[in-house]
Amino acid sequence: MLGDVLAACRAARSVERTLVVTPDTDAAPAGVETLRDPGRGHAAAIELALARAPVDGALIVMADCPLVRPETLDCLAEAARPVALSPAQDGGVNALALRPADAVAPAFGVANGAAVTVERARLAGHEAAVIDDSGLALDVDTPEDLERILQLGDGTRTHAFLSALGGRFAGRARAGATPEVGTEPTATRPSRSRAVPPTS
Repeated sequence: MLGDVLAACRAARSVERTLVVTPDTDAAPAGVETLRDPGRGHAAAIELALARAPVDGALIVMADCPLVRPETLDCLAEAARPVALSPAQDGGVNALALRPADAVAPAFGVANGAAVTVERARLAGHEAAVIDDSGLALDVDTPEDLERILQLGDGTRTHAFLSALGGRFAGRARAGATPEVGTEPTATRPSRSRAVPPTS
């Protein structure tokens, strides 16, 4: 999955430098800049990365999003005036663009993180752009998510890896409609009714 995310970052016009935050720096491909994650959760790892980001902006992408496309990353970067995010299928945040890098404190690893980030931006006087992209919304948290990668992710490294497992996951995909991947991402400025304030 990380390989697919890194490939999208390399191909995106808006990404000049990539930093992988991980507890296992040896797991990152050779030549990729890494930062050791101390293991205190998503928020702490992202805070560390943002402290090393250029002042003019940062683009954060979760490593378990193998269907991310370079054009979606470019769309996020362009829409960040100063905040743009792409929500996860469960309401979290799978990608966030900030210009400047400290425009708002992101809400990763919390329930309804996308809504929380939108509300934080609003409280700081900004309207966050929400980029709805079905490929980037799919992060891998469950075996069913792996099955969806087999259905939708043809051409990705993750799909090739899962396929090489000899169909271990194939054939178990649940019937029903699946989102169409490959359509253009859409950006919206949410209305106040879409935001959910953080809960304690």
